[in-house]
Amino acid sequence: MVEHTNLHSLLEITDVEGRNAALRRAFSTFTAYVDVTNDEVSALTVLLNLTYPKKLVDDLLDKKLAKKTLGNDKHIDACVSEVKWLHTHNLKYPDIRVSKQRLIAQHPPKHPTVLSSANCVQTFGWSHDAAKVNQAKLFTYHFKWKGGIYCLATILLQPPKQWKAAFQALGMPTAKFQNLCGRVIGFLPADDIPHSVDKYSTQVHMPYRDGYLALTPVASHALQAELQQAATKKLGRFTHIEFTRPAAVSELAASLGGRVRALHYPPPTLPKNTGLSQFRLSMVQKGKPVINHKQLSQSQFLSALEGLLSLGSTLALKQRRQQKVACYKRIRSTLTVWLAPLVEWRLDVKESSHSVNELESIRGTIEYQFLTCSDDSICELLTPLLSVLNSVLSRLATSQKYAFHQRLMPALKSCINWQLVRLSKSSDMPKSALAPEKNQRYLYLKGIRVFDAQALSNPYCVGLPSLTAVWGMMHNFQRRLNERLGSQLRMSSFAWFINRYSAVPGKKLPELGMHGAKEDQFRRPGIVDGRYCDLEFDLVIHIDGYEEDLSRLDKQQGLVMSSFPASFAGGVMHPPELKFAVRWCELFHCETALFSLLKRLPSSGKWIMPTEHSMDTLDDLLQLLKQNASLCPVMSGFMLLGSPTRRAQALESLHCYAEPTIGVVECSSAIDIRLKGQSHFFRKAFWMLDVKENSILMTGI
Repeated sequence: MVEHTNLHSLLEITDVEGRNAALRRAFSTFTAYVDVTNDEVSALTVLLNLTYPKKLVDDLLDKKLAKKTLGNDKHIDACVSEVKWLHTHNLKYPDIRVSKQRLIAQHPPKHPTVLSSANCVQTFGWSHDAAKVNQAKLFTYHFKWKGGIYCLATILLQPPKQWKAAFQALGMPTAKFQNLCGRVIGFLPADDIPHSVDKYSTQVHMPYRDGYLALTPVASHALQAELQQAATKKLGRFTHIEFTRPAAVSELAASLGGRVRALHYPPPTLPKNTGLSQFRLSMVQKGKPVINHKQLSQSQFLSALEGLLSLGSTLALKQRRQQKVACYKRIRSTLTVWLAPLVEWRLDVKESSHSVNELESIRGTIEYQFLTCSDDSICELLTPLLSVLNSVLSRLATSQKYAFHQRLMPALKSCINWQLVRLSKSSDMPKSALAPEKNQRYLYLKGIRVFDAQALSNPYCVGLPSLTAVWGMMHNFQRRLNERLGSQLRMSSFAWFINRYSAVPGKKLPELGMHGAKEDQFRRPGIVDGRYCDLEFDLVIHIDGYEEDLSRLDKQQGLVMSSFPASFAGGVMHPPELKFAVRWCELFHCETALFSLLKRLPSSGKWIMPTEHSMDTLDDLLQLLKQNASLCPVMSGFMLLGSPTRRAQALESLHCYAEPTIGVVECSSAIDIRLKGQSHFFRKAFWMLDVKENSILMTGI
């Protein structure tokens, strides 16, 4: 994913202060692993000298100090004792109150549509006593050697002769070296999973077999380290999570000064300021544009145009094809949003014939032609729209060079034509209304408001709340409803539309509680940084059940509203104000009747859709996000670390440590879904929980 620095090149730096800074950075976890092949003695020298505070070491290549350190049994013993706190997954992230436990687990199985530690090279992190963070560096810092990624602890499990020679070159006798290797082997088993759950560890209830399973989510050091390296190289969009005591969290957090980076991709919703036909009409009458011209100055659109112009400089044919396809997708996505206000207005006019007479005041404008022409003749507007597009580009300083460009005209013409052809097909309604299916209902929740929901859905992603949080809220709704109805209904899947989304600044003050070693002190715990959001969404829930239970549901819709949960993703959830939406909770037997409402949702919102993109590495994910602005990373479930088993202090009879995964969703506009039609929506928009022996993931139905 990133280029590796060679230690030999750093050794040639003559300025000692500059060389020290370069060496510290090269061995840090947040940079690409430094290649130490054939420089084992120098690498060991640096690692030994890094075990002292920075102010005590004038030169990291001081072999005299390294030899003295290696001969100091007390100091080396302190360093070796920290090996027993190496981990593959950090139990102390983000809550440093978890203590006296570490987790070493093998990679979970790979899954094609999510990222986990299975997609990374196994590396070890460290978390223990903050005062010993420097001593831990000797065996924790990773490097590249002979094509593999190692730390000194993994090297000594089966020590190569080059490293044995390096230790001997710095004064360690063979007998002491063998003793050192034996102690490291004893402290670093292949697996080390706690037998009890710490009282400060999070536990999540998830369905498993015929009951429930308690899961403790744990952050993967390998995946987190790769994210920091990608952030250092500016390979994506990142934000940071702050820790006031980073050395107590992990060596990784300490090396970053407590500012741990996470992917930052909030859903691209738009301000809801174009909802009324009268508002749009008044804008055109005043000579103002209805089309969303701001989209044409977006960096994603301009980079796509530049990408088409630079196709000739890419040598490989496959790369040229991939870049061309990616550019076309970005241009189409931008032009969809550009035309969305007009498309939404046109669809409103088609469904309310009285609006046509009100348009006489704007006769002669491109808006009038777009609104009043038939589906068969709408493609004739290609040339006028292309002219408008190029005129806008010519007026913007950042896009002037792309206006009327000979090599871009065919691409822009093709993308606009693609939009018009979709409109002309009028696929938003099925040819014939289908009979309602038995043993199912659709519950439509409209305008649901959530405040202070967790936008940090897992340790790696900030943006959308977790998909499992939506499922958890739905499952809670199901349990409450069945308890009131005395039924066995099953809410099996959902479709999620986000109307509005906004980030909430600031940190949350923890609630007061009993703390201290004996839990006899009434005070607040330390502040743990997070990211929060307010959002408004619509949710369509598919309900299965026996017909008698469904009939009871039809007659007791008041109980449905009273069963509505009050929490979502750690935030507070409310139905809409009644003056805005009296019928906020409706049951539907017929998909056609439901879709007739869903197709009228505003273009400012986004449907959160399942995708079929496969990812093998973090680089693949970042490339996908770069090529398609409508994609967002999201927490999409868990990969289990080992088999569920009984553990002390677990909330269920079975407990398992699990790793949160990174999935990808597509944020599709309401116009897109409307034009693709009813059958596409009910086949592609719904999410379900897929529970297997080694994974619990949100997938499309």
